[in-house]
Amino acid sequence: MPDELALSATRLSPARRIIIAAFGMDLAVATVGLSVQFSGHALDATPTMLGLLATAGATAYTVLCLFTGRFSDVFGRRLLTSLACVLCAGVWLVMPFTTRSWHLLALMPLSGAGIAMFWPATQAWLAEVTRGGRKGLAANLGSFNISWTVGLMLGPPLAGVVWQFGRPAPFLLASAGVLLVLGLMRTVPTVRRQAEEPEAADEDPVDSRVAEHYLRLAWVANSASWFARGLVGVAFPKLGKELGLSEQLIGIIIAALLGGQLAMFAFLRKRTGWQYRLWPLVAAELVGCVGMMVAFLARAPLIFASGLALAGVCAGMTYVASLFYSLQGRSAGRGGRAGIHEAVLGSGMVLGPLLGGLVANYVDLRSPFLVAAAVFLLVAAVDLVMWRRTIWPTRLRDRTVARAEVAGQ
Repeated sequence: MPDELALSATRLSPARRIIIAAFGMDLAVATVGLSVQFSGHALDATPTMLGLLATAGATAYTVLCLFTGRFSDVFGRRLLTSLACVLCAGVWLVMPFTTRSWHLLALMPLSGAGIAMFWPATQAWLAEVTRGGRKGLAANLGSFNISWTVGLMLGPPLAGVVWQFGRPAPFLLASAGVLLVLGLMRTVPTVRRQAEEPEAADEDPVDSRVAEHYLRLAWVANSASWFARGLVGVAFPKLGKELGLSEQLIGIIIAALLGGQLAMFAFLRKRTGWQYRLWPLVAAELVGCVGMMVAFLARAPLIFASGLALAGVCAGMTYVASLFYSLQGRSAGRGGRAGIHEAVLGSGMVLGPLLGGLVANYVDLRSPFLVAAAVFLLVAAVDLVMWRRTIWPTRLRDRTVARAEVAGQ
């Protein structure tokens, strides 16, 4: 059976193997995420403890991503992804046999550590096996992003179904799945390439300083999107219950955010004209602001879903930009940049629920959406100021030089 799996894998391109592995990993992660909450309820965990279970894993993930991407630059992508899969499988196998909620809490940082070892290394590995300049990278990242998003969407329903077969069932299934991911990733060839891939003939060259500035703009923009995502996950379920919505309907409305994100991933998959321009980031942030305002004012389920879908569209744009700028161009330090990309979104998933919960507790249940809208506006302004101080002078200087050269001819 392992030989058959390896033979089947070798018939796929290296990029496709990584894309399939991304689906399997996030399917397993999402299955475990909900199963941990179910386990907490089964162990009579308090609401505070249930929140800490999510925060502990996210915090470990955020901090460790700052290091694991760099470790993959030094020790190799294969080693980090292999350790990630083994650690996740081991921790998840122990989780269903815990007898106290604090046992789960102690295991969550280990789970977060395993996941942190996987994603930066995998993203950098995908860029290394990709050819075709910006178009090739944009296409592969589009498929990659669609793949892991579908995995996230299918994980919770899978956990709900498999939970009926007993508490260990979803954890065993997720562990088996991540070991299959390990087998698939072991077939991906290692690429040792430190030189920067040349731009395609139809692509305008980008100054390395300008590219670095756009990378920072995208990181800032992406932090707002994932802040809003984390906030929605905490704020809306409670508000939905207060409005008399069923759990099923609340889940569907929250899924609209992932739906908007998935639609943007698909839209951007074969489009390259947005790169190294400011307006897509600012436009996305304004769309996110409008989405949060719609959610703040909404009374009907369809209006709530529309607002969250707009926030998802924003998250799709900023995520693609952040990941593209992290991976495109020079290969040196690519894993470290991917790690920062993941740490930025992880910080949003930590701070969003924290601030959203505090505002909901001390103001009202709708105010968190207003906070998220304000964050989007603030970040749009920050990006504009950063662009004006960093990229605009460079562009202006380049145009002045070009005009001088034309005048001299």
